[in-house]
Amino acid sequence: MRVRTGVVALLIAPLLLAGCATAGGPRDVPTASEPAPQPTVSPSASPAESEPDLEDPSTWTVSADGIGPVLIGGDFDATLAELPTTWMSDGASCSWAAFWNAPDTSFGMHFVRGPEDRSAPISEISASAMADSISGAVGPVTDEGLGIGATREEILAAYPDAEEGTAAVDGEWIRVPSESEGEIFFQFLTGGDRAWAVTVTTRDEPSYEVCG
Repeated sequence: MRVRTGVVALLIAPLLLAGCATAGGPRDVPTASEPAPQPTVSPSASPAESEPDLEDPSTWTVSADGIGPVLIGGDFDATLAELPTTWMSDGASCSWAAFWNAPDTSFGMHFVRGPEDRSAPISEISASAMADSISGAVGPVTDEGLGIGATREEILAAYPDAEEGTAAVDGEWIRVPSESEGEIFFQFLTGGDRAWAVTVTTRDEPSYEVCG
């Protein structure tokens, strides 16, 4: 309690002493109030934890297990049914393959099952550039950020154990070893430096023709 000076202070002091005597002891001193709890802020999900946008395959992740929600060993019909209607399958002449093209025609995708019967599992998923020249990255990428448009140097630096090879029909590839059933292939035009396609497949190399 703040007092001014002089007579007022002399008058108040006896009253305070009397009050202490009648209370039977010293007054309780109020304790400082505890700080109010701060609201808990949940950390926002990182890009790697975000769910892929089914409408936009460029948000999907490439791994040895597949690309986005399309997985090696998955059921073809069930997977196609879960995707937007922009994915198409020609049931008459190529019922074992499904296709999708980006609205800006920068890249396209497809996945296939074995052609022998409808119960055959998905065995290949691929994203490829639709333009003749490749100047930069488009489409889904690996956790290392590599996909269509990645250079040979970038791929080999990210995957030191990768194997380079020549395609049986045309082009070249870099294969990333995997303990999964599928493996990632980065595909190049002969002599090209940037990957024009990234494919996950159980085959010895990506298919040259899907519906041939």
